[in-house]
Amino acid sequence: MKVNISIARSVEMPVCFERARSLLDDYESTIRRFPKLRKLTPLDRQSYLWEMAPIGSKAAGISHEVRYAARFEVDADAGELSWSPLPRHGNAVIEGRMRIQPRGAGSRLSFDVRGELHDVPVPLMYRLVAPPFIQGKFTRLVDVFLEQTRDALA
Repeated sequence: MKVNISIARSVEMPVCFERARSLLDDYESTIRRFPKLRKLTPLDRQSYLWEMAPIGSKAAGISHEVRYAARFEVDADAGELSWSPLPRHGNAVIEGRMRIQPRGAGSRLSFDVRGELHDVPVPLMYRLVAPPFIQGKFTRLVDVFLEQTRDALA
């Protein structure tokens, strides 16, 4: 089954824009904070293959090990890290961006991601509820990533 995801989340950070922008200097370390990321393999200087631990519910028979590749680009002046999918890698096509914006004495970290998960094994009886369930699981992973990233800077 194919499942679409679209997530937009943000968190306020108690550090100034310049300090928060340091997340982009070593973005590989930043993205390694993503929960359930089992392996991050460099494909070249700006591209990585993501391999995640299973996401879903074993009890419901909905469990998927997401694998995808993306090319990352940094625009440090704008405080933005974006990624675009690389074809023919894994079982998902995912794109997005992480943006840091000044907010008074602090900053805001935003994370937007969208894509398709392919070949998600879903029992027939759960086909209607699987997409929002999987979207919810991914949304929680993004929230944990944002919280851990904020806490790492505090």
